[in-house]
Amino acid sequence: MRYLCVLLFLAVLVVILFAGFRPQPLPEAVDQQDKLHHLLGFAALVVSSRLAFPRAHFIWLLAFSLGTGLLIEFGQGLLPNRTPSTGDMLANALGVMLGWICSLLLQSGLRIRREGAARLEGQAKGRPTESERSPR
Repeated sequence: MRYLCVLLFLAVLVVILFAGFRPQPLPEAVDQQDKLHHLLGFAALVVSSRLAFPRAHFIWLLAFSLGTGLLIEFGQGLLPNRTPSTGDMLANALGVMLGWICSLLLQSGLRIRREGAARLEGQAKGRPTESERSPR
């Protein structure tokens, strides 16, 4: 399972880097659509990094995600048809925050699910639940 999470993280990272360093920006159907791409892309990067590296300290993952966004924006300044944008940098940072919140919610949901499964397994084996063991 862990390898799949690392593979997902690498896939998201490759897509973000490819989109960020393309010679031409991605086509937009509506004005400022690229901000949505930045927001969702960096949210996916953070969630996938938390799944791939669950024991990494959040400061390192946060620094990596924000650093990737800054690197892409500054790198776009070196490309002939691209320009760095403070709006894009802001959308990247908001995407990192959104991804962090989503990963915390996902982590809470997985913990509750594991605890519920353990409780059901204990009941199936005839062990008393915590509420049955405690005196009233």
